[in-house]
Amino acid sequence: MRAVVRGLIEGQWKDVIVEEGFIVDVCEAGVGVITGARLVDTAGLLLPGFVDVHVHGGGGADVMDASMEAFEQIAATHARHGTTALVLTTVAASREATLAALAAWRTPGPWRGADVLGFHLEGPFIHPAKRGAHPAEHLRAPSPEELRAYAEAGPVRMVTLAPELPGADEVIRTAREFRIVVSLGHSASTYDEAMRAFDLGAQSATHVFNAMDGLDHRRPGLAAAALDRADAMVEIILDGVHVHPAIARLAVRAKGRHGVMLVTDAVSVVDMPEGRYWFAGAEMVYRAGEVRRPDGTLAGSALTMERAVQVGLAHGVFLLDDVPDVAAANAARLLGERRGRIARGYRADLVALSADGAVTHTLVGGRLVHCA
Repeated sequence: MRAVVRGLIEGQWKDVIVEEGFIVDVCEAGVGVITGARLVDTAGLLLPGFVDVHVHGGGGADVMDASMEAFEQIAATHARHGTTALVLTTVAASREATLAALAAWRTPGPWRGADVLGFHLEGPFIHPAKRGAHPAEHLRAPSPEELRAYAEAGPVRMVTLAPELPGADEVIRTAREFRIVVSLGHSASTYDEAMRAFDLGAQSATHVFNAMDGLDHRRPGLAAAALDRADAMVEIILDGVHVHPAIARLAVRAKGRHGVMLVTDAVSVVDMPEGRYWFAGAEMVYRAGEVRRPDGTLAGSALTMERAVQVGLAHGVFLLDDVPDVAAANAARLLGERRGRIARGYRADLVALSADGAVTHTLVGGRLVHCA
């Protein structure tokens, strides 16, 4: 497959030359056209396709539905909003339900949406006091044997872990054996406990500020440790609900453009009408852009990466020049993926934005999967 994707890159009209799903050249528009290649002229701002490492669902489908049909629906839904690669995220559930979700994955044939990079296990190894919407009955102490079983059942790429729990150290070591990224979260850990986990090999913090202690000037916890730790990445759910823009701005200033990953924590309600849905074994209510349990607890989000970028730019959380990093390159780097940059040798995952920041084109491996 050959394609030429045209758009505005760093203020100049450029052509991205694609062969077999990868970028082979980036040149002045009209200079490097390959005979027989398909031209996709986006007429918009061209950026690396968004990479989301924390996605529970979308388009009415949930990862715990445990089917390729559900996974494809999620991938197609988020591709409409500029996501070109994502990590399917589970919730705390029975061991059997988690294994079923992992085992349901098969190498796909023709695919309608974003590339699936594997699974993120958000639970069961989380603290009961910081469980959020995760069901208490399915929380378990960190177990290297259980993580090993999951890694052997399907492509696990990340695991969220409360580092203060007994067995956490052993799980971190096991994760490193399987090249699984450990992200600290849903945790009541102290600063020192979090730092020890980073020393052992943890690499990021799951939706920083949410489901963990806030910043306390005398008793810093996980949030402070993640911001203070230069080599740790932090996820941020930038929907204006989970984290106030002022706190998000502080996080970006503390971590810099290379230390922050935008994530959605999206559930099945994305692109669905308001109403009552089911998530993590309980009813949730989707209304006015928020997803909550009847008791008011946030239960994931209705966020897309498109919207997260718009919110960040509107509130000065980051600059337009920062978007390729916070929305793509940082997450790709964390997972060791050749994505997130418009450069030779990288996967031809691209998104085009209109002047008002709306996604107009999404290309995965140079293949057009969405055109507004």
